[in-house]
Amino acid sequence: MPDLRWLAAIALIAPGWLCAQPYTPASPETVLETLPDTDPALTEDIRQLQQAVGRRPESIELRTELAERYIALARQTDDPRYNGYAQAAISIWQDDPQAPTDILLIRAQLSQRRHAFDLAKADLQQVLERDPRNPQAWLTLSVIERVTGQLANAHKACAALLTLAETLVSGTCLADIASLTGKASEALSTMDRLLQGEAAASAPHLRRWALTIRGEIAWRLGQSTLASEAFENGLELAREADQFDGYLLSAWADFMLEQGRHRAVDARLKPYPQSDALLLRRAIAARHLQHPAAGEMADTLRRRFAASQRRGDEVHLREHARFALDVDNRPADALWLAQRNWATQKEPADAVLLLRAALAVNPSAAEPAITFVRATGLQDVRVERLLLELDEALSAA
Repeated sequence: MPDLRWLAAIALIAPGWLCAQPYTPASPETVLETLPDTDPALTEDIRQLQQAVGRRPESIELRTELAERYIALARQTDDPRYNGYAQAAISIWQDDPQAPTDILLIRAQLSQRRHAFDLAKADLQQVLERDPRNPQAWLTLSVIERVTGQLANAHKACAALLTLAETLVSGTCLADIASLTGKASEALSTMDRLLQGEAAASAPHLRRWALTIRGEIAWRLGQSTLASEAFENGLELAREADQFDGYLLSAWADFMLEQGRHRAVDARLKPYPQSDALLLRRAIAARHLQHPAAGEMADTLRRRFAASQRRGDEVHLREHARFALDVDNRPADALWLAQRNWATQKEPADAVLLLRAALAVNPSAAEPAITFVRATGLQDVRVERLLLELDEALSAA
């Protein structure tokens, strides 16, 4: 069975004149961040792997293992530096079309994480040409097709898992896609069945993933009690395993913000200032609470988004757009960023963001999201409310 913990990292992409201006310290002595002398996340076994690679730089096995450990650290800490370390570990095969299969899988995951989806798909297709029964390749491909709105292709990739993975994995994958294509109620019933019985024997991180999907489906259907139950059960599994799950925490926080539970969001996300996605949610809560640290959080996010822009990093376009809309009160910038994000990502959260930004600035700009929602049959109470508001705005224009 593949290790599916990396699944939690999915989801989350302006011309410079619309984005926040780069932060300029008041003086050269201004301290931006204090870094530790040593990296506490680099455990002794990782250090030993680093040394082993230094002694045997030609070893595919050692480099693969080291890269996988770095990717795991990136998931656990939400620190993108470790993805860079993983890339460096396999750099000798960076452009090699004949790279070993394990290296192609790692390359695909790293491309996915930086939203280079076409590169990721090319590597995955090559893996599947060599090994059509590779479950991790099919699952990673399904995630990419889902994120980019190619839902028919995502369904095919999930269906390939029926004979390759345990029922909880293939069933959750298929139910998730069904929930995005007009069959949300049936998908929720499927998730309820999957999480009973033999699913209790599944690995905790798989059950946590399934609970996250269940929570998202219930939320889109307007079943808040079921959504809350699923998210809380997933978070409890993460707590028991002492594991960080940034995707689940972000989903829970978005749900709670919609419920007006700002204090709960502020309290639970306080330990994770290193995560841009979670700091954004906390900054939104802080603004509603008139939190004394709200300005500091906003300043931190401005600096981070400006740094990402200078690097040409488009991974955080969704977060940047939402920051402009919900924290910085720059709706025109938010719309531009949301449009850029929509060109790459078409998940429900991306549709909600584009619809909200268009409603705030130019209702006609929502047309691409409206067309997509109607074509796919997406059922989402948030989208339905926004479509009604947009209809009213367009009628009044």
